Amino acid sequence: KIFLIITFIASTFSIAQAETLISLESFKIKPDTNLELTSESMSFDAQTRKAHFIENVVVKYGQLELSAHQLTFVQSKSKEKLYHLTFSALGPIIISNEDSRIYGDKAIFIEKNQELTITGNVSLNKNDNTIMGDKLILNLETGVANVSGSVKTIINPSRENQ
Repeated sequence: KIFLIITFIASTFSIAQAETLISLESFKIKPDTNLELTSESMSFDAQTRKAHFIENVVVKYGQLELSAHQLTFVQSKSKEKLYHLTFSALGPIIISNEDSRIYGDKAIFIEKNQELTITGNVSLNKNDNTIMGDKLILNLETGVANVSGSVKTIINPSRENQ
């Protein structure tokens, strides 16, 4: 219901330089969830702790699935333990779960903040509704997305209970 209210308000402005907050409960993920990465090829540099995944990259994280052309994965380390990981992916990017899809050109994930940032030709599709913008920041801990830049919303009023 929050999605509809926000999209309705945003749609009255058609295109605006603004921010739009959207609750996407289905994108919430517990921070201790394992990441699964697959690709056509992979290289790893032990000194920099960077792994490069190339072609048909798929990342599964909870119920979220990210598809990309390539992805660079980094996990920082101290002498005692591993620290947080980050990855950046180049697209086209498709992030999906049970009822939503997010499209973009680039994605950056920072585990410490549980934050996924998508930039370039961003489009969020939920049911038959669409929100487009320049940048989308998705907090995977809270399930809240912030779309900013030139925001455009398209609502299909014939759908019920969205």
